[in-house]
Amino acid sequence: DVERIAITVTIYEAQERGQNFGQVSNAYVRLARRSSENDSVGTEELRYDLGEDFSVETALVVCELYRSGATWKFNAVGAGYQGGLYALCKAYGVNV
Repeated sequence: DVERIAITVTIYEAQERGQNFGQVSNAYVRLARRSSENDSVGTEELRYDLGEDFSVETALVVCELYRSGATWKFNAVGAGYQGGLYALCKAYGVNV
């Protein structure tokens, strides 16, 4: 029944702490394929460097995996949101 999976990153209590992704250096998101249940590292399939481009954003959509017919496809997104997880959920139509 799943049509889309969004890979997201947020800063916990960013507004209360006065933090945003512009203050984070050398951060990245990594998606890896495990070869077995015992593989704790996996083979890197995707790496998205966050950089310091998101100077006011507190939530990011890094990428999406989506169903196209019988296959799954990948879409790099790199969209930032002010307002943290709440703003991100609202953008995706999730009631919070």
